[in-house]
Amino acid sequence: MGWLEGAILGMVQGITEILPISSDGHLAVLQYIWQLPESSRLNLTAALHLGTALAILLFLIGRLKKIGKGIFAPDPSARSRNLQLVFFVILASIPAVIAGILLENKVERVFENIYLVGTFFLVNGTFVFLTRFPGKQKGKIDLKTALLIGLIQVAAIMPAISRSGMTIGLGLILGLTSEEAFDFSFLLALPITLGAAVYELIKVDFSILPSGPVILGIIVATCTGFLTMILLKKLVLSRGFYWFGVYCWVAGLAVLIFLR
Repeated sequence: MGWLEGAILGMVQGITEILPISSDGHLAVLQYIWQLPESSRLNLTAALHLGTALAILLFLIGRLKKIGKGIFAPDPSARSRNLQLVFFVILASIPAVIAGILLENKVERVFENIYLVGTFFLVNGTFVFLTRFPGKQKGKIDLKTALLIGLIQVAAIMPAISRSGMTIGLGLILGLTSEEAFDFSFLLALPITLGAAVYELIKVDFSILPSGPVILGIIVATCTGFLTMILLKKLVLSRGFYWFGVYCWVAGLAVLIFLR
């Protein structure tokens, strides 16, 4: 992998990890086209996730400070709300952590099957499109909603299944407001994405992957990821989220038809 491929993969990662169209699916397709070594594909994908994890951290830094201040606020109700939110994020993270540990080797084989990647694009697109029909809006996020969103996040272990698509999508379907669904999705993304990226980055074999292009890819992913966060929030709030489902249908069909 050269510098140009590193920059392109970083840009694709930064855009597609944030948007509900699956970074893993797009990276799997590019790595398949460029014939990168199969032994390096999953590690490279996870390494690039560090860039988008940093982008999410930068985007949410103000929100995280607000939560931190709320936990120590003199108002008991404010402390309770913020502590409850932290508890919900921790609870919703547990299923994905367990699944990631148990299914790591099986997921590697899925990445190598381009036909499964195409099929999962279609599945992801269908789920995202269903957000065109959101549920009746209710109050703040509760224990049941947080747990269900955490469970559906497990599906995003598969390539072409988008983490943001699953979590924001289910939030909307369950009746969260657009802002609540976006907020909880990316608060939940931060520990999972950052933890997985650091874990896999430690295991990257730089005798197969040159360190320079990988680091460049991470930097590009951070910059493009941050800008894409701004764009996605505007799209979610304007209720245009479901259109990404159509994109995923087109991408899935293209993979199944042309990548034989």
